[in-house]
Amino acid sequence: MSFKFFRGLEKELVDVSEMGYPTPILTLTPQTFQRDNVEFCFQFNDDEPVVFANGPNDLHITITPTLNGNMTFNDNGNVFKIFAREMNGGNRA
Repeated sequence: MSFKFFRGLEKELVDVSEMGYPTPILTLTPQTFQRDNVEFCFQFNDDEPVVFANGPNDLHITITPTLNGNMTFNDNGNVFKIFAREMNGGNRA
């Protein structure tokens, strides 16, 4: 499974052995994360990420321990649900 954290930053791999270099050279460029230009996403398996919020602020998701304490995400027939429920028989996670 691969998570697609960055948008539009995919780079093609180059085989430097065919460029006449005697020893391959590896250059690493640190990626910066622009906090003022973000999207909050969810992703099912290796499908494309689905944007559900955006903006520069922190995202906090609170699920209350009530009968209606839930959040559901849907995309192309896939459903992801976060919810509260009573423990069965005193079992704790």
